[in-house]
Amino acid sequence: MPWAARHVRLIWLAVSALLLALTLVCLWRAEPVLAAGGVPQAVWQDNDRNHRRSPTQVKTQLRPPQVRAGQMPLDPEAHDARAAKTSTQLAANAVPLAQEGNLSLLEQGDWRLKIVPAAVTNTNMVLLGDIAIPLGHIEQAQWDALRATPLWDAPPEEGKPLQINRSRLSQALRQALGQDVASRCILPTSLVIQHGGLVFREDDLRNYVVKSLTPQLAAMPGEAELTDFRLPEYIFLAHSQQRVQLEPGKLTPGRVPLRFAVQEADGSVLRRVAGTATLSLWLTVPTAAQSMNKGDALTAQSVTFMRVNAGQLRDLPWDGHGGPWQLARSINAGDTILQSDLANQHMVKRGDVVSLIFSRGNLKIVTQAQAMADGEPGATIPLRNLQTKKQVFGIVKNGNTVEVH
Repeated sequence: MPWAARHVRLIWLAVSALLLALTLVCLWRAEPVLAAGGVPQAVWQDNDRNHRRSPTQVKTQLRPPQVRAGQMPLDPEAHDARAAKTSTQLAANAVPLAQEGNLSLLEQGDWRLKIVPAAVTNTNMVLLGDIAIPLGHIEQAQWDALRATPLWDAPPEEGKPLQINRSRLSQALRQALGQDVASRCILPTSLVIQHGGLVFREDDLRNYVVKSLTPQLAAMPGEAELTDFRLPEYIFLAHSQQRVQLEPGKLTPGRVPLRFAVQEADGSVLRRVAGTATLSLWLTVPTAAQSMNKGDALTAQSVTFMRVNAGQLRDLPWDGHGGPWQLARSINAGDTILQSDLANQHMVKRGDVVSLIFSRGNLKIVTQAQAMADGEPGATIPLRNLQTKKQVFGIVKNGNTVEVH
């Protein structure tokens, strides 16, 4: 064989070997991808930690799957087709986008199913009625049939909440209910289910707070109301002997701290979950009918009344009693008249020269003294006798007289 032919054959063999090696490397690299391809099976997530966190943390800090419950196989082809269809509609701007938290008005005969964020099942299968609340115009017979629809196996361990995210929940409902019913479901960010026990959702906790605090709110002056609740999305109890005990903070206008203690049957506290509410206390208080300067007398014509939220007051409002009063500082028309804004017109001020009266039996001595402190009628203040230069203490009678007993 000529040298040139042998040289070409060697090159061809080398190239073939190289191509074979590259092919083997690609196949070796692709094998794990193929094994992990498609949509993995839906897996419950251990919620043992998450149910003690705030709703925001539960939504944003999802942990990797730890406990596998009933297997809910997902169809990769159906998922890919739906994802492709959604992408096409979004690209063509054919999908109506509603504002978050808003639901378009249902027409006559239309209905939806609201999936709650937390639920309890007492059977070995999770039923639609365990996790859904009907909305709109659905016939009772239709709902009775739907609510008995089995969805998937219940969590294997009783008294332990497990979680599934929104995406897996959506696909599982489509498999169990079909496209038509599943498309009518309003889904939460995630669904937490417990096998056995009890669950208190946010509405339950809000009603519990209002009922527990109503006696204290009724004893407050004015009109008290609780608003702007920020409560846990849910609290699970492992069994019916456990209970939730409210531990409210100090009830003052503004943000009120709340703590829900989960107690065991023996009274021991298993955990505490925080929340808050806003206490609005509406009072009818005296306000300035006109602007007034420091030292002006407070008259009936200069006072009117307005309804205000006590949480906006920096001090106690004037109760309308006592006097006669004068302004201790300037205030504008519409300002609430506070107790600290007023000074008694008959008060003695530091530096004033007053009549100092000393009485004992039939003896009465009147001299001049200088006040060393402010004092309203009835208050005891120190004075400096202008004749003897000594300090004495006397009781203020009015703005000109102090008496020593």
